[in-house]
Amino acid sequence: MAFYSDFAGHYDRIFPFRQGTFDFLDRWLPPEGRILDIGCGTGGYCAALDRTGRRCLGIDLDPGMIAEAERRHPDGRFQILGMDEIGLLSRSTYAGIICIGNVLPHLQAEHLAPFLLNIRDLLVPGGVWIFQTVNFDPILRSGERFHRFPVLRIEEGDLAFHRWYEDVEQDSLIFHTQLTAADKVVFQGEVELAPRISLEYLMGHEAAGFGRLGHFADYRESDFDPTVHSGSIFVWRRG
Repeated sequence: MAFYSDFAGHYDRIFPFRQGTFDFLDRWLPPEGRILDIGCGTGGYCAALDRTGRRCLGIDLDPGMIAEAERRHPDGRFQILGMDEIGLLSRSTYAGIICIGNVLPHLQAEHLAPFLLNIRDLLVPGGVWIFQTVNFDPILRSGERFHRFPVLRIEEGDLAFHRWYEDVEQDSLIFHTQLTAADKVVFQGEVELAPRISLEYLMGHEAAGFGRLGHFADYRESDFDPTVHSGSIFVWRRG
């Protein structure tokens, strides 16, 4: 996880807090109760949910991200904890759980089913589970082993964030990242991800006892088309 620690100080400049994303979460999550933010990063959305009167716990496996979250939001509640460890948290505690920013593909294929059962058990009856990922359907169906994303550019500091997938297979790929400033590399890293098509998520959640509330292409709630859209946002309710 060294890359994410190195990235923590730049994270909010590359991926700033977006009001539209928060409005979506605020709209779909229960209006009160405890919220769990899995892969909270620097804690911006968790802190914003706290300000609505909800009580949010942000967890992230990377110590650098948690340190940055605690520095930015000293009144927040943050904990170093990975997705495979959420079973350590108290059952039937959370009115809502969120996992945004393509965090879920860091979970390897064989761990998805037990992870979803843990999510179900952490939620109160009727609780809401929201997650966002890259839409891997067109990437996996293309048969191409390489996929590059558009460069994210930040004028302040002349920063450019590069991302690409390499060695793309049906159940794994390598995610490469590189941050440059004035064409000099600030840092770079790579991590293995487990890509999944939408049908896998649908079948896995139905098997775990979730009911689907919505499936969108973006936080404006555009209808999702698996053949076209780059993003995938699911909203589920515990049965």
